[in-house]
Parts: sequence; structure tokens; C-alpha cells
Amino acid sequence: MEYLSYILKFIYRIRWWLLIVPIFLTILAIYSTKNLGRTYNASTTIYTGVISGYTVEATSGARIDLVQQNTTLDNILNIVTSESTLKKVSLRLYAQNMIHGDLYHDNSYIQASTYQALLNITPQEVRRLIDKKDEKKTIARLLAYEKPNSKNFVFGLFHWFHPDYSYTAFINKIKVNRIGKSDMIEITYSSGDPGIAYNTLKILNEEFTAQYQELRFGETNDVIKFYEEELAKLARKLRISEDSLTVYNVEKKIINYEEQTKQITVLNSDFYLKYEGFLLDYNSAKVSVNELEKRIQNHIITLKNNSLFISKLQDISDITTKIAGLETLNNENLSSKELETLNSYKKQLKKTESDFTTFSETYSNQKASKEGISNDEVVSTWLEELIKLEKAKAQLKVMEERKGILDEQYAYYSPIGSVIKRKERNINFTEQNYMSMLNSLNAARLRQKNLQMTSATLRVMNPPIYPIIAEATKRRPIVMAVFFGSILLIIGFFLIIELLDRTLRDKLRAERLTDTKVISAFPGNEILRFRNFAKIRNQIAVKYLSNSILSYFNSDQKRIVNLLSVEAGDGKSFIGQQLEEYWTSLGLKVKRLTWHQDFSKDAKNFLLAQSVGEFYPDSLEADILIMEYPAITECILSTGLLREASLNIVVTRANRAWKFADQFLLNKVKQLAGTEVPVVILLNKAEREVVESFTGLLPPANKLKQLLYKYSQFGLTASE
Repeated sequence: MEYLSYILKFIYRIRWWLLIVPIFLTILAIYSTKNLGRTYNASTTIYTGVISGYTVEATSGARIDLVQQNTTLDNILNIVTSESTLKKVSLRLYAQNMIHGDLYHDNSYIQASTYQALLNITPQEVRRLIDKKDEKKTIARLLAYEKPNSKNFVFGLFHWFHPDYSYTAFINKIKVNRIGKSDMIEITYSSGDPGIAYNTLKILNEEFTAQYQELRFGETNDVIKFYEEELAKLARKLRISEDSLTVYNVEKKIINYEEQTKQITVLNSDFYLKYEGFLLDYNSAKVSVNELEKRIQNHIITLKNNSLFISKLQDISDITTKIAGLETLNNENLSSKELETLNSYKKQLKKTESDFTTFSETYSNQKASKEGISNDEVVSTWLEELIKLEKAKAQLKVMEERKGILDEQYAYYSPIGSVIKRKERNINFTEQNYMSMLNSLNAARLRQKNLQMTSATLRVMNPPIYPIIAEATKRRPIVMAVFFGSILLIIGFFLIIELLDRTLRDKLRAERLTDTKVISAFPGNEILRFRNFAKIRNQIAVKYLSNSILSYFNSDQKRIVNLLSVEAGDGKSFIGQQLEEYWTSLGLKVKRLTWHQDFSKDAKNFLLAQSVGEFYPDSLEADILIMEYPAITECILSTGLLREASLNIVVTRANRAWKFADQFLLNKVKQLAGTEVPVVILLNKAEREVVESFTGLLPPANKLKQLLYKYSQFGLTASE
């Protein structure tokens, strides 16, 4: 409770600072903010369709990538506040305001006062670029005029700190937020001009949508163009390769190389089978003929010398050759005409063989009748084997011819196959590249279509509305902040001083700084209107001090009160005189001795004295002895003098700073006095409130003073 009272007294002590300074600063803030600009807010809501919108990829079974969706939404938010987007907005807004601005009338584009300020900062050469009838032409001129130079007005308009057209202003005023977890965004903008606030958002919606589409489509358009160019190159290369293969097939008369070579392989296989068969027949017939000729050698020699026999045998060989030529390789693929010819040859062969046999038999019979040679089955068998031999010879002859043809075909088709495979491999490689490019092109077009669909969903749900009511200004919060801030600043300032200040001033501070009990306080010099109450106040203060001192006297002790001070001029003599007068008025025998009148501080008997009687023998005859000693800085009392007294009072001014040296000397006195004789402090020249904390309310005491004192003592519900 004592500390709470201390805090209240601290606030009461600085009451005039807390009243005058905050009121002055508040009045100054009110005056300074009388022309505080008003703010107009505009907002717009845009549906992006990134998350919930319909896409081609969603219908194709592709997995929904939430990370990509959130990234796309973040890109949209960043595009809104990107420097390139805001620069276009700044240029269009400036051109629009310069075209439609009016010096005397406000309009939906810009207020007259704002236009006047804008016109004042615009150079004449830039004004001449403004075409009042064509906004696009004006923007084109401004872009042509713009140069990256700090002195270029158009360039600096965006890069300086203009409140309506600079990049810094846009970044500070444009707020882009995602609405909850949806794929809608809200853009808000504030400006001192309602037309600028409205048109900034209107232009921003157009520019950032165009910027978004340009960025989204630019990459896919480049990719699609690349794929289309590569696809055209591959298509030309593929067409040239295919045409080259066609020309080569025509030149080499190739319809189906695989089938053609397969047929040749089949013919070659059949050829060798038939050749082996014919060769076997030939060898078999030859062996048989040779064996039979040995048996009928003479007869055979005669017969072989017969020209008709040779002629018929040649006919059989010729016809057999023709038949073998037709049957050898084309047995399954003969035409009807060839079949008819083959059948005719076979009939001729049959007839020729029959004629040959008849002739041979007739000739053999005639020869045998003339020469007596028997006609048996040997001749008949020999003729049959001879016919077989001739047929085998004819067939082998044909097979030899066919072998040459097959060898030519092998030699012809072998290089063709490798060339065709090389050309087909080249065509296949080109075709694979073509299909790969075609798939990539289709994927890019699908991506482009998806981007078109997502960009198409980027639409303004709530367009900006022209603000007609300004937002409440911050004048009241500013004034309140100045008022309460100044109060806190003053309290903080004086609190720091309070913590750092080593002025004794009151009981709590004195006890905290000196670590010594404060026994009482005496009032200081009062202001002029309270001078008449100084005597009665001193009487009240000395009465309280007297009662406090008397409580320390014991019957078995000498009643000695030592008045000490750390420095000279702290008021020991005044306190001693007041005590002496008060106790004398009560009928007590009081003796007051002072160092500058009754004894010398430099005398030997005083410096070595352990008792007052040693340097002033008559001092012990009084009821109470008041000893006023010199300042401790000038002379330290002996242990005997300090311990002989009933109470050692250190008198010090309340308005003085308590130095560390003072504390050292006080501790020295307390050490010499010991624990039996207390050492206390008396605050002299204290403020009225400090004295009242000991004595109670001092005069004059009007109703207000009484009320304040009651509440300062926390008599909140006291009736008196």
C-alpha cells in the first residue's frame, strides 16, 4: 500500500506536466490534421477458375496437381503486383487523367484539384504529347518519349515517389488477397481521388489479364511453332525418302521384295530337289544302259549306227527337253496355253517313244533273223533304259540352263535387298521422328487449349465501383495517439528520472538510497501565500519529532540526542533550536551544546573524548542534552560519543542529491554507533506532502485539500 501511495504521489507531483504538455500537443495535432486528406477505397473480385474450373486435362483422366494449381494462383497474384503490369497501369492512368482532366470541374476520371497538381508538375514538352482525342496515340507518344534517365519525366513518374503513379505507391496501396480457400482473388486500392481509385482498378483488371494471357500463351505458341516447323521438315524428308524408294522399286521392277525373293528361294529349293532327282535318274539309267549294252554289245553297235535310230532318239531328247523346260520351274504356275502345249509335247513324246520302240524292236527282229540273234527282253529293257537316259540328259540340260537363270536372279536381287532395307530403315527412322514430333505437337496443342480454357475463366466477378463516400480519416486516432502517447512519454521520462535520480526528497526514496530509517521531516520554505502558516507547521513537525525522539529514551540511559549531518548547512542548528524551545515549553530542563559556540571541533579534549563530560562537565545536569556536532565530512565522532547518546539523528536536506561518498560516511557512523544506539535520518526542507506523510494534514486545510488527503491515504469509503 505504501508503494501504491508512492506511485500516486509521483503522478500527483508531475500533474502539471501531465495536464499542460498533452493538452498542448493535442491542440497542435488537431490543428496540424485539419487538412488531412480523405481516402477513397475501391475493390474488385476476380474469378480465376484455376482450382474449380473445367479443363481438358481434367476430362482426360490426368491427376489433379494441387501444388501446380496453387503455384498458378500464386503466379496470378504476383502478376497483379508485378512491375511490368503496374508500369502499364501507371502510363495508361496518367494518359487518361491528362486527357480527361478538367481544371474547374470534378469528373469520374480525376478531381479538379488533383488535375491541377498533376498539371503543375508536368513539363510543357510532355503536355504537347497529349492527344485529347486519342488515348492510344498519347500512350505511344509517351512511350517514345520515355528514356531511362532520372531527368526524364515519363520515366521518373513511375520510378519516383508520386502518390498516384509510382511503383512504390501502387505496392503500398494495392492489396491482393485470396478469398478463403477458393480460387477467387480480391484486389483493393485506396487513393485520395475517387476517380483515380476507380480507374486504377479498372485498368489493372485489363492489363493483368492481358499480361497473364501473354505469359501463358507465349510459351506454348513458341513450342507449337517449333514442333510445326520440325514436323514440316520431317514430312518433307519422309516424302523424299518414300519417293526415292518408289522410284528405285520401279527401276528394279520390285513389287514385293519379300515375296519375290521368297519365290526365288522356293524355286531354288525345288530346282535342287528336281536336279538331284534328275541326276539320280540319269546315273541310274546310264548304269543300266551300260550293263545291258555289254550283254548285247554287237547288236547295240549295229543299232546305234542306224541313222533312223539316232534320229528318233534325238526326237525323244528334243521333246523331253521341251517338256522339262515347261515342267522344271513352272509346274504350278503354268497358263492354260502352256498347259495345252505341255500336254501336246507329252503326246508327241509318247508317240515318239512308241515309234522308237517299234522301230527298235522291228530292227532287232530283222537283224536277229538275218544274223540269227535271239530277240529277248534284254533289248526291250535296254530301249526303255535308253529312253530314260535320254530324258534324263534332256532334263539335266534344262536344269543347267535354269541354274544360270537362278544365279542371275540371285545376283540381281541380292544388292536390291540391302538398298531397300537401308531406304526402309531411313524411312522408318524419319517416320518415328515424325510421329514423336506429332505427339509432342498434339500435347502442346492440348496444353494450349487447356490454357485457353483456364484463361477464359479469368473474369471479373465484381467490377470496381466508383467510390462516392470517403473512408473515415485517421484524424481521431492520430489525436488520441498524440494525447495518450504524450502522457506515456512524460510518465516514462519522469519515471526514468525517478529511477536514476538520487535526490532524497521523501521517506521511501531516502530509506531506499541510505538504507537507514527516516524518523521525521521538516517543511521547507513555503510559497508566499502560505508564509503565515510556517510557524504552526514547524510546531506540528517538531511535536511529531519530539514524540519520536522520546520513544527512544530509557530510564537507565543518559538522555542525549546527537544531531549530525553529512555536509554543513543541512539545518542541525534549526532543528536543535526547535527541539529546545518545544521541550522547554513543556517544563523540561534542556541543554543544547553546539560545536561552533560551546566547544571546538579541533580541541584535543573533544577529539579524544569518549564522553560529553570529558570536554563539557556541566552538560549532564539537564534532563535532555542536545548535542550539535560538526559535519561528518569535517570530523568523525568517536565511538564513545556516538554510543553514549540515546539517539543519533543525521539531519539532511530533502532536496539534496545523496552521493556515494555520503553513503560511505553514513555507513561509517552506523558502524561506530553499533547496534545499541540507533542512527536515523531527519529530512529537512521537505515538501508539504512529505511532511504530511508523518504529521498528517497541515494547514491551511480547505475542503479540497481534505478530500485529496483522504483519498491519498486511501480513505475511499471514510465518512470523515
